[in-house]
Amino acid sequence: MAAIGRFQKGEDIFHAKVVDGELFRLRGDVFGSPSFDKKPMPRKGVKTLIPVVPSKVICVGLNYADHVRETGKQLPKEPLIWFKATTSLLPDGGKIEIPFPNHRTDYEAELWIFLCGYFR
Repeated sequence: MAAIGRFQKGEDIFHAKVVDGELFRLRGDVFGSPSFDKKPMPRKGVKTLIPVVPSKVICVGLNYADHVRETGKQLPKEPLIWFKATTSLLPDGGKIEIPFPNHRTDYEAELWIFLCGYFR
């Protein structure tokens, strides 16, 4: 299975296709019609980054009935919306730090959807 990711080697930041653990550097526009190098690049010194760099992260809470029930709250009349810092996004293998371990911490996963602003 192939995926496209964002990577850094030294000062160079780039996208690449990952196939069976090998990186094939992307040429052209990642949201257009990119092409890829025919030969994989060496992985040594390559760091995995978050896939995109958003200007904002908008969150929606209590947005499905099971979650509302498990919290013991009422279904809100309007969507519960808030912003999250873009620095809260972590790349694959990123370290999750809990700055205030004595406070309540909820362990959950989030689905993050990137809308590129246009559709084909």
